[in-house]
Amino acid sequence: MVAASAPGLGQRVTALLLLALAVGALYLVVDRVLVAKYRYYRTHLEQQQGRVAQLERMAASREPIQRAIAGIQQDPVIATQYLPQSAPSLAAAELQQRVKAVVEAMGGALRSTQALPPTEEGGAVKVTVSAAMTGDTESLRKVLYELESQTPLLFVDNLDVSARENRPRLPNGQLASYTRVQLSVQFEVSGYLRKEGG
Repeated sequence: MVAASAPGLGQRVTALLLLALAVGALYLVVDRVLVAKYRYYRTHLEQQQGRVAQLERMAASREPIQRAIAGIQQDPVIATQYLPQSAPSLAAAELQQRVKAVVEAMGGALRSTQALPPTEEGGAVKVTVSAAMTGDTESLRKVLYELESQTPLLFVDNLDVSARENRPRLPNGQLASYTRVQLSVQFEVSGYLRKEGG
């Protein structure tokens, strides 16, 4: 039988170095993975904490905003900005009369008006009238200003203007030597009715 000889000091040191190297490499790999996960979770946590803080600020501002909205809804000045009628059909008829009066007072000629179907917007009912008129640029400017500066609030939308030049007839029946610009205008005028509970 051959007796096994004990490993020498050099072999033991080499084995210990290899073991230390393997443990160190294993430690570095585990450390890198754990540190990377830690950093990821820490960044994610900071982002979520920022989002929670933002939501808490928004929640804290809710009550003052609701109080401000309630104050606006109860303000008597705001009530005058709505059309006073109780039904959309009555409001549309009144709006048609108002458009006719404004156009004629400002030197234009109203060709037609038509009530469009009412639509709901938030806590109000939008009443719209379509109108067609002819006139010059000055009468159009005055009509638009007069409509949009009234109380209750009125809004002019979908303005379509086309122009043509014409020579007016003089009192003696002859055509003038100058031309005037005649505008054909189509537009919509809208106002709002308060909806119950709106």
